[in-house]
Amino acid sequence: MREIPLNPVPNQRLQIIVADNLWDLTIKAARKMMVCDIRCNEKVVMLATRATADAPLIPYTHLALAGNFAFITEQDALPWYEAFGKTQSLIFWGPDD
Repeated sequence: MREIPLNPVPNQRLQIIVADNLWDLTIKAARKMMVCDIRCNEKVVMLATRATADAPLIPYTHLALAGNFAFITEQDALPWYEAFGKTQSLIFWGPDD
């Protein structure tokens, strides 16, 4: 398992490489929630998926073969950019974790 650093800004894009896979995440504020676009090796995995607390961002096992992400928050609060890096974090885990 690996923690992915996030900035406390409403819209951000980041790339990470894990086990020879290039992950591209776009995290955006959408009204009162955060949504994520997820690509792996330039292929769309999920678009505008709602960010929830303590649940996989990629809800389907067949799409998460190379790994998955989740927001960890205090008291199961919905992820919100102002809390990134304080009380909320993003984690990644691969098939071997």
